[in-house]
Amino acid sequence: LPDAKAKGQLFAPDYSVESKSDAVSFGWIMDSPAYFRTLHVGPQITDGSLAQHWSGMWTKGASTEYDIAVGGKVKQLATGYDRKFTTGQLAKVKFTMGAAAPKKKGALTAWGSLPSADGGVAASIEQKLPGTRTLYLSTADKVTWAFDFSQLGPVDADGFPTYEANYFVGPEAAYKAGKSYGKSVNTGVFQPLVNDDFGVAREGNEISGYLPLLADGQGNEGSMELSSAKTVLHRNGKKIGENDDPLSGGEVFKVPAGSAAYKLSASVKHSAKISPLSTRVDASWTFSSKKTAFTMLPVSTVRFTPAIGADGRAKAGKTVSVPVKVHGAAAGKNLKSLKTYVSYNGGKTWKKVTVKKGKITVKNPAKNKAISFSAKVTDKKGNTSSVKIYSAYLGK
Repeated sequence: LPDAKAKGQLFAPDYSVESKSDAVSFGWIMDSPAYFRTLHVGPQITDGSLAQHWSGMWTKGASTEYDIAVGGKVKQLATGYDRKFTTGQLAKVKFTMGAAAPKKKGALTAWGSLPSADGGVAASIEQKLPGTRTLYLSTADKVTWAFDFSQLGPVDADGFPTYEANYFVGPEAAYKAGKSYGKSVNTGVFQPLVNDDFGVAREGNEISGYLPLLADGQGNEGSMELSSAKTVLHRNGKKIGENDDPLSGGEVFKVPAGSAAYKLSASVKHSAKISPLSTRVDASWTFSSKKTAFTMLPVSTVRFTPAIGADGRAKAGKTVSVPVKVHGAAAGKNLKSLKTYVSYNGGKTWKKVTVKKGKITVKNPAKNKAISFSAKVTDKKGNTSSVKIYSAYLGK
């Protein structure tokens, strides 16, 4: 590694043999390669069935780590293994990790994936939030990387950590040697996410949602520990189902085959002790549907992306422009109407604000007070969507 003083946290070598009908793999997990020895016994294996991989994590100080994942197809297992990396051979990824509640800790995990490997092992190190963490990633052997983040809660009765929030930072991607990248996770505004992967679907006589209601401000998929969740489906104005799944794909609504007008509503809440941001999010969608093969239904959402700190705050009282963007069925040329609103009293009253050139102009809330956002959108086929984000961010 470029830093000889980096401390080993994880070393995980493995090898695998794969045939047309079966596969077997062997691996080890340890802190360091210091006392690990390897030796190939027997003839070379030349049919392409043998692969060997080396992965590990080393740390420097409280907020820097080196993540290595290398290897691939081989003809024989290594008799000893030595590989050196310079800074120029690694990619630098600097993460901003947010938290709006005080005295929080979090952990970021880097997952390296190699073409010839089935899965992998990774480790993470706790650090104070909000904060930054710098990762140096290996780039050889066609490795790709994805990341998980967790905001940690108090330990349980057995001393194991609990998790207040979890986010996936993707998509899995290759990073270029010598290049620097910046990413953020667990920062506001936390709000619904609709895209090619997330939405509402119908298959046959079942309607279901797989739609993060608390995706973070960068659009990272995930959620927080919820205090309540409620999802309701109406058909032609009549309630036909209700559950406590926050559109995570865990529940489906069974519906009649015939064409009808539907309204799907969802609401989630979480404790301000986990985060004072987006403590309640309400969303709803209307659409027409009938029995069909699997299809994504025409739902939309509006995402607000103000410039706020990793602590979920912005300068109190300052007048700012907030980008507003429609996602989903009403995006782009399919948009018929968009209305946006703000509230400074927790949603008791709402003031309409006009979108101009993709932005709204608002006044940041007073110190330790919150601003809430709301939007209503209609696409050119008459499908509607609404969203309310209570306590989107705070003033400081």
